[in-house]
Amino acid sequence: MQLSSVERGDWVWSTAPYARDQTAARGSSVVTPTTSNRLPAAALRTLDAYAETVLACPPGVARRGGVHLLGASRRGLPAWHGFTMPIVGLSFASGAVIACRPDLVERLRAELGSDIHQLYLDGPAFRRLWRAVQRCAPNAFTLAGDLRAADEATFVASPGIEGAEHIAEDDPSALHLRTRFDGAIFGVRGPRGRLVSWAALKLKSERVWEIAVATEADYRGRGYARDVVSAAARFSLDQGRLPSYIHDRDNGASAFVARAVGFQFYAEIVLSEY
Repeated sequence: MQLSSVERGDWVWSTAPYARDQTAARGSSVVTPTTSNRLPAAALRTLDAYAETVLACPPGVARRGGVHLLGASRRGLPAWHGFTMPIVGLSFASGAVIACRPDLVERLRAELGSDIHQLYLDGPAFRRLWRAVQRCAPNAFTLAGDLRAADEATFVASPGIEGAEHIAEDDPSALHLRTRFDGAIFGVRGPRGRLVSWAALKLKSERVWEIAVATEADYRGRGYARDVVSAAARFSLDQGRLPSYIHDRDNGASAFVARAVGFQFYAEIVLSEY
């Protein structure tokens, strides 16, 4: 099938023609969930702007249908905290957009094979995309999962939010995290004052702050992750920012925490980072 190419700004994307009627073609395949209608319009606009300007994945392109592969020069440049993300993709119910370093476009297209001609990425196709990204960026950390966000209308504080401490910048218990994260850190302490569960903010953009969370194995199942994520989300909202949360699609515990705190589904995401 002949591919068409379009240029705009620093993007170059290729996509196969696709049918207008996508409903009949979907059949019974596992499909990407629809962006939550619980996300208010303002939050959705913020996420769309973040996806387009920071991730180089214009959601409007994906929502028109089809699987779009873009060459984006910014994917080869250092971004948050000096990390480079050579490939980032967002998958919506109606279609997908994948931005990658220009020199990786042809290789990724070849790795995707016939999936580049699909109307959208169903569950199996999304996993194939993840494996393709791993092969194209073998030395990078890769993740495939859900991108979620919460705002005042959806946020649900955990009952134990008061037990999550805002860790002072000079607190020695969190010094090992300061080199990895540039935002506030919230934690629950265990024996001898060490942090057994923590949530840290990544200041990804002026408007969107991403939450990372971890809990020691011996302290899981006690609700600590919900508490620290709640505290980090509450802090972000109080600062006028939109907290986001990315979890691996196979990490059920992390997904539960996100949903329990009120993080709503925006899109599936696959990324590589080093």
